[in-house]
Amino acid sequence: MFLRSHLFLQGILVSQIAGHGLQRRANPLDKYLQNTVPNGNGPILYYNGSGPVPSINIMSPEPAPLPGLTAGQISASIVQEVVAISTGGLINDSCTICQASLDVLHVASLTLSQDAMTAIMIEICIALDLTSLTDHGSCESFFSGTGGLGPYFAQVLQKMSLATGDMQAFCFYEFSTCKAPPLVDINENDWFPPKPANRMSAPQPSGKTVNVLHFSDWHMDPRYDVGGEANCTTGLCCRFDSANSHLNTTSLNPSLPASRFGDFGCDSPADLALSAFSSMRQNVNFSSITFSLLTGDIVSHDKTNQASEALSEYEETTAYETFRAQLGSTPLYATLGNHDSWPSGFNTPNSFQNGTNAFSWNYELLSSLWQAEGWINGTEHHYGAYAHTTKEGLRVVSINTDFWYTPNIFNYYNYTNPDKSGILRFLVSELLAAEAANQRVWIIGHVPSGGGSAIANPSILFHSIVARFSPSTITGVFFGHTHQDNKQLFYDFASTNSSASSSVVRNYTDLNYDTPLMVAWVGPSIVPLTNYNAGWSVYSVDAVTFEVMNAQVYFANISNTLSWSPEPVWEFEYDARSTYDPLCQWPASAPLNATFWSRVTDTMMKNDSLIEEYLFLATKKSVLTPACVGTCLERSICSIRSSNGAVSDTCA
Repeated sequence: MFLRSHLFLQGILVSQIAGHGLQRRANPLDKYLQNTVPNGNGPILYYNGSGPVPSINIMSPEPAPLPGLTAGQISASIVQEVVAISTGGLINDSCTICQASLDVLHVASLTLSQDAMTAIMIEICIALDLTSLTDHGSCESFFSGTGGLGPYFAQVLQKMSLATGDMQAFCFYEFSTCKAPPLVDINENDWFPPKPANRMSAPQPSGKTVNVLHFSDWHMDPRYDVGGEANCTTGLCCRFDSANSHLNTTSLNPSLPASRFGDFGCDSPADLALSAFSSMRQNVNFSSITFSLLTGDIVSHDKTNQASEALSEYEETTAYETFRAQLGSTPLYATLGNHDSWPSGFNTPNSFQNGTNAFSWNYELLSSLWQAEGWINGTEHHYGAYAHTTKEGLRVVSINTDFWYTPNIFNYYNYTNPDKSGILRFLVSELLAAEAANQRVWIIGHVPSGGGSAIANPSILFHSIVARFSPSTITGVFFGHTHQDNKQLFYDFASTNSSASSSVVRNYTDLNYDTPLMVAWVGPSIVPLTNYNAGWSVYSVDAVTFEVMNAQVYFANISNTLSWSPEPVWEFEYDARSTYDPLCQWPASAPLNATFWSRVTDTMMKNDSLIEEYLFLATKKSVLTPACVGTCLERSICSIRSSNGAVSDTCA
């Protein structure tokens, strides 16, 4: 009886606790697993996942699978996304729009085929009306067909990354929609040992000289249309399809008929190009010429949809055979220009596509042409670059400057690597060997490392290299590309960001203008395109130190092409020493080195007439030399004193 009563009372107690009719006493750390606060007729509530509480590892049902999309549907979505980013109005910052669009295309390129990416670019180009960027062609002809740039853009888009600043760099250099990306820190100790104490100055001149010819930017046009429209609005003029939309003229009824001797809006016709060599023989004793330089750009400025690999091969082959015929036994040391490849300005490192290179055909072609003429020994797989010792003992090192050229889209992946191709590592190895052998070096390239055509990171590394090996080992730097007769000064750095024993990192825009180290001679062009006269230079060079002692320039006045007969007329333009040192304050026995030209810029800053004369001579006395006053003159002086892209950006 007692037992039954006890069980009965216990059952009542349990039911009351379970139903919360009776409150169980609890303290804050009571581990009782059920609720003690009454819950009325509600369920028992549990602690610590006890009772019927589902365990923590039970899988929940997934949503329905993503619908399978065809490549066409994915492509359409990509186009819609990029167009919405650009036109939707939710993003007002042009830099963000540009980078976001590129990132969408990058992700798309990871899965879509090259053909699909090309089609996407065409659709975006049409939707956003980007024909102003397609080199006077249609979106279709620019990205596919004869233009065919779509596959190249697809390849670089697949490699690009926000993590290395690739999109920002592309948007800054190609569209000016972003700020310049930050400069990379380059530890000079990883590239070369410190400059030895006995390499701080150049050797003394010998008093003996030889002559060297320098011409650049040949751009002979085998499609030049004599009598065609020379005053066109359709890109390169003097072509069968040239027209002026403002005047409603074509090559059938030209407003300005193209002379067979050239015009300001056109590439070089054959007669103008060949006459340059006639003028060289007339004005210079060829027996005094020890060698000649060509600082790049053979191929004509054809529209993208009218150029081709076959045209580049034809023009390069024809040009070098012509140079051999015209120069005879005089050696020619040439360098690859941005137009001397197809597509124009594009070059890739060998590492870009698993050791294969889409441009190797061009490197092999140029190497074979240069070697066939007996000018050099070989190019050693350095992207058309080479090193060669002349019979006089000068080491000529030619480098492919497309690896810092802004329109080379392959410079916009892994942007923070300043030497993806290894071309600058090749240069350093040559300079170290020359230094050890007490040999003097000329560096020749096409695109100047300063100015608006060089991206910052490779050009600041090049500046560091030139500063390290000048003026003892490097005795001259020579460029082309601008179509002007320019100078570019390399100064030493004023400060470093780090100077620990294991690390030397420069402040690349802080220069010591009291310490000029080297001058780059930017050669005048044969081509008159961009409103300049045609020109070429002859240097008087110390026969032992190989420093330039003087320079003279000859030019053909393109304003007179319709009155010339039977051939173009070339004239003496100026003598550098007498023009920039009229009072003979510079020692006659001293070279026109960086110190000379730095002093010239000092005078320019006090005398507007001198920088104005420099700018007039830069165009080879063109009547179309643009007016330049005030801040324009200041920027022009800054440009002369800028030897890397980062410093050049400060001139704007």
